[in-house]
Amino acid sequence: MERLIKIGAEANIYLSLWHGLEVIRKVRRPKPYWREELDLKIRRIRTIRETYYINLVKKFGVLTPIIYFSDPFKGEIVMEYINGERIKDIVENDIKRCYDLFYELGRKLATMHTHNIIHGDPTTSNFIVKEDKLYAIDFGLTFYSQRIEDKAVDIHLLKQVIKSAHPKYFEEIFGKVIVGYSSVYTLASKILENVKEIEKRGRYATF
Repeated sequence: MERLIKIGAEANIYLSLWHGLEVIRKVRRPKPYWREELDLKIRRIRTIRETYYINLVKKFGVLTPIIYFSDPFKGEIVMEYINGERIKDIVENDIKRCYDLFYELGRKLATMHTHNIIHGDPTTSNFIVKEDKLYAIDFGLTFYSQRIEDKAVDIHLLKQVIKSAHPKYFEEIFGKVIVGYSSVYTLASKILENVKEIEKRGRYATF
């Protein structure tokens, strides 16, 4: 029995069975405001790109779901169901446990950035803990970039998510992210300096 578990910005996420395995089936929805030809092309490209990056980051030690099947023409990916806990859900219940998890999150993000891979949506919902191992999921917005700015935006997005969702523990857990990030990426100081510049631009834009 298939069950819809999430309606995302561009795709529906289903918990399903595939050859006897419990899987996640991600299906990109058609956009009625695009021409059919353009819509098919965009869904095909994004499906290929997401499948590529989910597999690629494994080579660098970032845990991600196993891809069982991908159909770019239908905009569909069938992947391993990581039956664990989102970091987002752990914070309020076990903050001390989260210190190590956010440190590891910082290391995973730094590993991707070292190889010029921008996650694009590094939220606390997109990192799942299973058997004390941290998995990164949802590479729908991932892209390749050598730009310091793009890497800084990844960090800035994560920082804003943590500040908004977990204000009580923000300083502690974001600090762990930065320590973990800096332990891996030699350009961490430049990235973090750029994060400050992004925040300044945001403040000026509100005046």
